[in-house]
Amino acid sequence: MINYIRMKRAEWKIKATLYNAIAAFIDNQKEILELLQKIYIAFKDVSAEDLQKEFISKLAEIIHNDNKSNTK
Repeated sequence: MINYIRMKRAEWKIKATLYNAIAAFIDNQKEILELLQKIYIAFKDVSAEDLQKEFISKLAEIIHNDNKSNTK
């Protein structure tokens, strides 16, 4: 009987750990979805071509600045 209680206690610990991990994962997904919604709202009126040009120019600027700071 004592072994059964120990087994159940260990089972509850494992379930609690698993459920906490799932809850944390879902909370992180909510933040990502909110971020994606904000990005969509911000860029929904921008044409794909303009968005691509802006993205490439900003990416090149970031890489350039990163290379500058790494060479110093």
